[in-house]
Amino acid sequence: MLRVLISLLILVLMTQQSPQAFSAFIYDGAEQVGYVTILDEQDNIVMQTGLNIQPGDEYIGETNHVYQIMYVENNIAKARYVRNDISQEAEPEALPAQASQGAVRTSQAPANQATKVAIYHTHTDESYIPSDGKSTTPGKGSIIDVGSTFSDQLNKLGYTTIHSKTIHEPHDANAYQRSRRTFTKLLAQQPAALFDIHRDSAPLQTYKATINGQDTTKILLVVGRQNQNHNTTLNYARQLKREADRKYKGLIRGIFIAHGNYNQDLSPRAMLVEVGTQYNTREAAERGITLFADIIPSIIAPQKNGARAQSEAPDNDQAPNPQYSPNQAATTTPPKSDNSLLADIVFLIGAVIAGAVFYLYLSTGSWEEAKDKLRKLRKSEFTNFFGPHKKRK
Repeated sequence: MLRVLISLLILVLMTQQSPQAFSAFIYDGAEQVGYVTILDEQDNIVMQTGLNIQPGDEYIGETNHVYQIMYVENNIAKARYVRNDISQEAEPEALPAQASQGAVRTSQAPANQATKVAIYHTHTDESYIPSDGKSTTPGKGSIIDVGSTFSDQLNKLGYTTIHSKTIHEPHDANAYQRSRRTFTKLLAQQPAALFDIHRDSAPLQTYKATINGQDTTKILLVVGRQNQNHNTTLNYARQLKREADRKYKGLIRGIFIAHGNYNQDLSPRAMLVEVGTQYNTREAAERGITLFADIIPSIIAPQKNGARAQSEAPDNDQAPNPQYSPNQAATTTPPKSDNSLLADIVFLIGAVIAGAVFYLYLSTGSWEEAKDKLRKLRKSEFTNFFGPHKKRK
């Protein structure tokens, strides 16, 4: 059993992305001083956003026209019209209530169990200037309040929500690596969908909308194209937009298909949601996310005859404890011999060394740099630790 656990530990280390490799694919544009304006071939404005734009990215606009980014120069990006996204015209296909890890379609959840929806925030400091007086509030950004509004509305619709308020600061290139750990813990609870709630930094007019006579923010869905679930997640985003267009026309301003990952490689039902911009009020953002929640039942059916109580995720890194049945306590195994214990210890040491070496390779990017780092470590750290030291006089 010990060897199995150690093997699983090595597998986790091998599949974790290093900070250096991951930082090339993350979105960290919400706090850029400016924003990027995307122009078409006739210099018409296609989109404005604080997102990190790269050539090859695509944008499906409100009218379902698809544009592809050709190049980016400073805060101006040029795009070309590619096609009309005719898939938006297809009839929506109902998705099952409960989604397991790595799969969108699974069997229905038990009738007495509410569908779970997980909510978290990679950038927990994001705020709204008109309501908060500043664009960021370290540790307690009002984007968390927007997430709570989303959670409350989903509860009213019959879902069980898991709203993690775990802080992933600082707001830097490694924020997505930190939120990846939160995502993994949420995923272990088998939610039907996971939402990473953000706000953009684009001009106010790009997100301003009036729906049902109320000042509301628009929503932008972001899909990463650097993961194996890209096509499935994109179709999921299309379904969300299609239903929003039917129920609240203009609520979703579009779908941005970015060069990032956004943890969507871990689940095809993970979605990054931009709720307005830093220049609109928090109240307008809360109205927008409430309307967005209203379209979820058209895509993922809640189990309305099940439990509806909100389940808050812990704000620390404590993972849920596995549940043991009474039968397990009665099951005993014979004690291991000394030779078996020694073999396990040797295996453990070897496994730790192998895992450390492999992680060092991932974090440096090459075996040569890994060797160089080991040499420096041996000369400095180990020498200082084991080497002679002066006696106190």
